[in-house]
Amino acid sequence: MVEQTLGQKRAAHALDSVNRLVKQKSYGNFGSYVQRLPATVVMNGLGQAMAGELAAARGCKSEDERAHKILFEFVESWLKQSKVYPEKDLMTSIVQGNQKDYVRAQAEALAYLDWLKKFSQAYLNGDKDGSTTV
Repeated sequence: MVEQTLGQKRAAHALDSVNRLVKQKSYGNFGSYVQRLPATVVMNGLGQAMAGELAAARGCKSEDERAHKILFEFVESWLKQSKVYPEKDLMTSIVQGNQKDYVRAQAEALAYLDWLKKFSQAYLNGDKDGSTTV
């Protein structure tokens, strides 16, 4: 079997993640959130952007709050799988890590989000699944 490139692994993780949402049929405004997250990462940095996703998840009581948590978990999962931050949870890794790893994690998260955004556009029903009203 031929070794996959990092780009292929990134795309496969994003596709698998979106396919899990499709099966759930309950993902709130996930598509909208994934569209906005890259700009937030660029403007505020990975740490603040991901902390914002956690804050928006609050108690995960509504579909939209769960969508923020799911988005956080997808990015965290990819950064662990790609071995950028393999050992600890994402927020701990960000605040305890060094500048070099942070810059690498931010670049990797943006590359991953590009795939996640494209697959969300392709496979999810617009921005919202219709299970909740906001």
